[in-house]
Amino acid sequence: MQNINELPVEILTRIFDFLSVSDRKQISSVCTQWYNILHCVRFQRQYRLVLDSTFEEELSDLEKRILRSCRNLSITHWDDMDDDDYDDEDEEGDEHEKEMVIQFKYLFKPSPEHNVTDLLFEEKLELESLELNSTFSSCRSIIEDRLSQMDQLRELTISFDQERNPNGPALDPSIWVIKHNCLQKLRIGLSYEIDAFRIEAPNLTCLDIQPKCRWSMEIVETYCRQLQTLKLRFQNVEYMESFLSLPFPSLRHLHVRMFDDKETQVRYARSRNPISDVEKDEQFVRDIPRLKKLLLESNLMFFRIGTLLAKSNHQLEELTLEEQQIDYAQLKVVESLPKLKSFTLFRCEVLMPSPVLPTLNMPHLDKLSLFYNESSIVFNEGLAGLKSLKVSLWTEKNNKVLYKICKNLPNLVDLEVLANTKLVNTCLRHLHRLTNLRSLKLDNSEPNILLWQHCPVVPSINRVVFYNCTLTSDTLLPIAKNFPNMRELFIDRCYFKRCVADSKSDSDSDEEESDSDRSKSDNKYLNADRVRQLFPLCRVSCKESNFYKHLYH
Repeated sequence: MQNINELPVEILTRIFDFLSVSDRKQISSVCTQWYNILHCVRFQRQYRLVLDSTFEEELSDLEKRILRSCRNLSITHWDDMDDDDYDDEDEEGDEHEKEMVIQFKYLFKPSPEHNVTDLLFEEKLELESLELNSTFSSCRSIIEDRLSQMDQLRELTISFDQERNPNGPALDPSIWVIKHNCLQKLRIGLSYEIDAFRIEAPNLTCLDIQPKCRWSMEIVETYCRQLQTLKLRFQNVEYMESFLSLPFPSLRHLHVRMFDDKETQVRYARSRNPISDVEKDEQFVRDIPRLKKLLLESNLMFFRIGTLLAKSNHQLEELTLEEQQIDYAQLKVVESLPKLKSFTLFRCEVLMPSPVLPTLNMPHLDKLSLFYNESSIVFNEGLAGLKSLKVSLWTEKNNKVLYKICKNLPNLVDLEVLANTKLVNTCLRHLHRLTNLRSLKLDNSEPNILLWQHCPVVPSINRVVFYNCTLTSDTLLPIAKNFPNMRELFIDRCYFKRCVADSKSDSDSDEEESDSDRSKSDNKYLNADRVRQLFPLCRVSCKESNFYKHLYH
C-alpha cells in the first residue's frame, strides 16, 4: 500500500477517532476524502458549536454552511448595552435620550430574536441538542410553538436571565407551553422566579432544574414516574418537603443540592415530627427501588435518607457526598449499603467524637475518591478490595499515607494522587508492593530526581499521567526506567522549566553563539515532539502543556 487513502473508509474513521479535536481540524484540509469523513454525522455529534453574539446582523453564507453540518448548538444572545447605560448617577435627560435611542434602534431592520429564529427554523438545522441562553421573553419570541419542527432534537437547555433590554420583546402574560414529543433531556437554568412556563414532553427521562417557584416543582411532579435522571438545586426546605413526597419508580441517577449547613440539620432534628416525617422519608426510599447513583450536597438530605437507605439494604452502587459536615456515625452507615461499589467524599469534614482518624470497613468497595476533605481516612485492611483510589494529600507526612496504601490495598489497579503539599522524596519507595497497579497519576506536584531515585521498578504500570505538574527533562526521563512496560504517557496542563544542569552549562558557555551552535543547544530543551522521540514505545499526549525555554539570563 503506497497511499493511506487506499484503506477502507471504516478504517480511516477508526484512526481519526484517536485524534484530538484540534488535530481533526488540521487534517480535514488534507484532501476531500478526509474532509468528508470528518464532517460526517459520526464526528459532528461529538462537537458543540457555540454562538455568543448580539445577533444584530444576519450570519454570513459561510457561517450558515458550517451550521448545516452541526448537531449540537449553543446560542447565547446578549444585548450590546453596557452597564453604564443604566448608571444611577446619570441625569434624567440623558437617561430619557438613551431610552429613546434603544427603542428605535431596530426600527428599520429585523430584531436579534428574528435573526436567531431564522437561524434555527429557516435553515432547517438537524440538531440533536440545543442550548439557548437569553431572557425569558427573548427565548419565547425565538421558539414560540415551533420547537416540534426540530424532529431530531433530543436534548434542550434553556437558561433565563433577568430582563434588561427595554427594546426586547414585550412580556406576554399568557402561559408559554413548550411541546416536543421526542425530547428526552431538559435542563432549565433560572436566575429569578417565573410562573408562565410549562413543558409537554411525553418521552422526557432526564431533568435538570432549579426549583425556585411552584411551576418548576410542577414539572418534577408531572414527570416523576418516568424520570431516569434528576438533578435538583433547592433554594429552601419547603421544596425539598414537596420533593420527598413524590414517587420515582424509574429513577436511576439522583443529584440533590441545597445550600444548607450543619446548623440547618441540627435545627430540623430538634423540630421534626418523629412519626410523620420518618414515614415520609421511608416511603420516599421505598419509591426509588432502581436508584443506582446518588450525589448529595446537602447535610439535611443525607441526614434524612442516608440511614434509611442502609436500613432498607438499598441496591445503591455509587454514592457521592459533597460540601458536608458528616458525623462519624452517619459515615459508618455507608458501610451497610450491600451493593455500593463507588464512594466519593469531596470537600467534606468528618466530625469525630475523639481525635482518632476515621476508618471505613468496606472490603466490597471498588472505587474510593477523597478530594479536598478536612479530615483523612485511614487506609487499613477494611479497604483491601479497592481497585481505584483518588486521594489528595495535605500533610507533610504523605510518605506514611502512601506506605499504608501500598501495604493494605494489594488489589489497587488505578492510583491518583493530588498533592496539596510537597511530596516526600521517599513517598513512592513501596510502590512495587502494588503488583496489580496499572495506572499512576500525579496531580499538582513537582516531582524531583530524588523522588524517582527512591521509587523502585514497577513493571505492572503501563499508564502514567502528569496533570498540572512542574517538570524538567531530568525529572521526566527516569520514569522510563522505573516503569519499563509503560505504553501510555499523558502530560496534561503541565509546565516544563529548565533543568539545573542546563542552566549551569549555559552560564559557562560563551556569550556569543552561532546559529548552528544555538540550534544544537535547543535540543537540550523539551517540547512535545522531543518528548515523543524520547518515548518511542509509548503513546504520548502533551495536551495544553507549556514548554519554557530561557535564552537569556
